[in-house]
Amino acid sequence: MKVHPIIDYPYRWIPILALGLILVIIQVVMMSGYAGVDYVPAVIDGIATIGWLMALGYLAWFVVGFVSVLQAEVIVLVTGILIWLAGSFMVCDVMERIIGITYTSFAPTIPFRLLFGIPIWMVILLWYRLIVANEEVQNQEMTKETIVSRLEEGLEPPKVELIDRITVKDGSRIHLITTDELIYIQACGDYVMLVTPSGEYVKEQTMKYFETHLPQEIFVRIHRSTIVNVTQISRVELFGKETYQLLLKNGVKLRVSLSGYRLLKERLGL
Repeated sequence: MKVHPIIDYPYRWIPILALGLILVIIQVVMMSGYAGVDYVPAVIDGIATIGWLMALGYLAWFVVGFVSVLQAEVIVLVTGILIWLAGSFMVCDVMERIIGITYTSFAPTIPFRLLFGIPIWMVILLWYRLIVANEEVQNQEMTKETIVSRLEEGLEPPKVELIDRITVKDGSRIHLITTDELIYIQACGDYVMLVTPSGEYVKEQTMKYFETHLPQEIFVRIHRSTIVNVTQISRVELFGKETYQLLLKNGVKLRVSLSGYRLLKERLGL
């Protein structure tokens, strides 16, 4: 299991806490100027809501860092903001109803909170995504260095045994899937989803394993989260600026990264 990046280094939590304190001060100043509230309730609001945002940001790693699916990241982005707003409302409600502190109405502060919270939340998610991308690059470089060192020593690169079937255990049943049946493979954290004409199967295995053990003339990794069977491709479409997507014969559309597109063109001889 991946270590959380905040606790991966002994003293990384110090600048994180310092950044949180700066955000609290900024929110207190802006809330006082925006809503005209006293500093005491503004400080309580700032400490509680920024602390809640940082807690959600900490937990977001366990989704973003393990599930390499765009839909999951979008869900985390939207859900995180909504949960943070709900927690901020509870803070304001507790101050007024339970503690008895006079404070401004929550509804007029929602636009301010969104303008303040959304960029912070996006920075957190982008930081996590950058960490994941750097880990993938480092793993690829380590693999290349291993091959180069073996060549320099006069040794042949380690041979990888290709697979022609995959076994998936489902309760008391065991499914046997041949590689010819595979349409595409989607990453789901420490698991992968094998998509076939007969259904979808989840297996505890890495994308790197399938990338190296499936026949490379048939299977191409078009994205860090997707490996596709090229015989199932109907066409390649331009989806945006330097962004492409595949349309499969079953109607499914898959995103293609720029590096994946280059690899696909090379494999298809385009």
